[in-house]
Amino acid sequence: MYHTAMLDMGPGSVDGWLTRLAATELGVEEDGVLDVGARELSVGGHRIGLTKLEFGVMHYLYQREGRAVSRADLIESVWGYDYHGGSNVVDVVVRSLRNKLAERASVLQTVRGAGYRYRGSRL
Repeated sequence: MYHTAMLDMGPGSVDGWLTRLAATELGVEEDGVLDVGARELSVGGHRIGLTKLEFGVMHYLYQREGRAVSRADLIESVWGYDYHGGSNVVDVVVRSLRNKLAERASVLQTVRGAGYRYRGSRL
């Protein structure tokens, strides 16, 4: 008779250890917010897919952690030089990212008169 074994995939398991090891090698934070290679958010143990623009904004801010980034810089870098839409498109994408970040939404901060800043747990 065969018994079906249930694998423990929790953080204390061998699988959890391997996941942390792989994340370290790939440059993904354990508490994770952005998995650059997968182009996903990692929040509360869940993977959340991002649109092209969401990933672009999050990645741009993530790379400049702690620094204020203007809406104009985001539009130029993420949308491209030839983008002629309104500047509120950045606000819409940031709002969508905050919704996806749920309890971690505070990592995307509004900087009055300047734009936005990513402030993760690394600081």
